[in-house]
Amino acid sequence: MPKRVPISVAREVCEKTSARQVILAIWDGERTHIITYGKSVEDCQQAAVGGNVIKRALGWPEELCNAKPRRGKSKKEE
Repeated sequence: MPKRVPISVAREVCEKTSARQVILAIWDGERTHIITYGKSVEDCQQAAVGGNVIKRALGWPEELCNAKPRRGKSKKEE
C-alpha cells in the first residue's frame, strides 16, 4: 500500500509561496491523495471544504468526501 503523504508537504508549499491555503492532488501511481493545509483555523476549514469538492469531482466515495481539518478539532473528535 502506498505511503500516506504528510500534511507537512502542503505546509511547506504554503510557507514557500506565502499562500494562506494549499490543496494538493497527488497521484502516486496507485491512488490519488488530497492534502490540504491552511495558515489559520479558518483557512484550514476552507481548504478542507475545497479538498472535499475535489474528491467528489474525482469520484471518490462520499464517505471520504467529508474530511475536516485536524487543527481546531477537540481531542474527542479525532
